[in-house]
Amino acid sequence: MRFQSILGAICVAISSSALADNHASGEPEWSMGSPVEIYGCKFKDGINGYAQSQKFAASWNAWADDHDAFGAHVAQLMWAEFSDGSYPTDFTWLGYWPSYEESGKDMQTRATNGAPMYAEANKFIEQCAHSEWGAWDLFPAGEWTNVDHVTEFSDCFYKEGKGDSDLLVANIAFAKEMTSRGLTGADLGAVQLWPRAGAPSGLDNAISFKWVTGYPDLQAYANFTQAWWNEGLILAWNELYGDIVSCDASRVYHSEVIRTPQ
Repeated sequence: MRFQSILGAICVAISSSALADNHASGEPEWSMGSPVEIYGCKFKDGINGYAQSQKFAASWNAWADDHDAFGAHVAQLMWAEFSDGSYPTDFTWLGYWPSYEESGKDMQTRATNGAPMYAEANKFIEQCAHSEWGAWDLFPAGEWTNVDHVTEFSDCFYKEGKGDSDLLVANIAFAKEMTSRGLTGADLGAVQLWPRAGAPSGLDNAISFKWVTGYPDLQAYANFTQAWWNEGLILAWNELYGDIVSCDASRVYHSEVIRTPQ
């Protein structure tokens, strides 16, 4: 993974476009990325986790308003729909910002004034992981990302000898392929998330990036699966990406949006 031109998300409404087909230089370039954070925790024994999550989300929103914080932020709770159980998190919170200026301001406010919220969280969750990611758009989504929707995650690994430049070329071609099939941001959105901090430690556990696809609802998810399996989109994907990356079986979540830009 590169650092100077970091390729580094989820979620799928990140406003910056990842794919810049640079006609001036003749070479495609990555554009600006955006920050994403993910919390993954276990519920404490004897806790009604869903009820406590809703209560906490309401109190966190009030705290954010009181501190004039997280005004450009989207936050969502995520509840598993399809998973093999190897990601055993009970409580998943994903949030993202349009810029690092906004995220830095909000994270500092939380660090300085967030003790009451940490105390509330500690009443019902434990064994938390907190990670930060950089997000780059592959296929920008519509406004439906500001309401409850469906999000699909897959972990991807570069094949030997392949890297960011190979992926970018494939990304541009795949976005054009989906557009040629009539798919738009009303149907889905896709980003790639790159680990910045807090991802699993050790090189043996290190993924290259997460491939994240969002859909307005499960009907849209099923419609995309029809195009993927039965209308040949998977063949186009294999042709473009098969020599570049390997991605594991996906997990699908209901994304419950609890905060949108104020």
